[in-house]
Amino acid sequence: MFAARILAHPKGNDHVRLDFGEFDERMLEAFKLGGQGKLTSLALDAVALHSSVVYLHFPLDIVSQKARLLKFTEVLSKCGGIAVKLEASGIAHEWKRWFDLLESNNPFDTYCASVVLVCDDRFYYSCGMHNFRLPDVQISNSLDGEQAADLMNHFNYWQIVEEPVLKSGHTFSLTANSEHFRLALLNDERHSEDDLFHNPSGVWELQRG
Repeated sequence: MFAARILAHPKGNDHVRLDFGEFDERMLEAFKLGGQGKLTSLALDAVALHSSVVYLHFPLDIVSQKARLLKFTEVLSKCGGIAVKLEASGIAHEWKRWFDLLESNNPFDTYCASVVLVCDDRFYYSCGMHNFRLPDVQISNSLDGEQAADLMNHFNYWQIVEEPVLKSGHTFSLTANSEHFRLALLNDERHSEDDLFHNPSGVWELQRG
């Protein structure tokens, strides 16, 4: 049931805020970037021709919100929704991948549903770990891109699954014999505090040498 900016599930005694918008010319570029090459040309063509945009509002805690995310986004998919994008990280998915990732019991799939890896002029970095209430990670872009992505994914997954107690000055490596990186916890100055990308828990920098 939808009324007064509320999408409600009366039988489940549950509801979320829903904002409805008209065509937005920025959507195609946003889904191209957020899909990171995984969205089909058919889906992107449909996004380009969209007539409306719907925003659902959930708490930033994807683990506790998974069931609700599945329930309410399934409604949107059945109402003709084309694809889904998380505004807290920018990552975008077609429906099948979105549902497959969230229905999985593998924590890495939940991570893949909500966290994106990005590169700027100095760093490779993740965005979206505040969905798990954990710091993001960054590393110098002097590393090979695939190596950096593998390292950041392993580090973030380790944070989620092992819940280690970390402090600046600790070290991290993939194996006992691989390169060790020193940790430094920084404030997230890449995003302003009112930006949905902002991570209030900060950013771990993996420093070489």
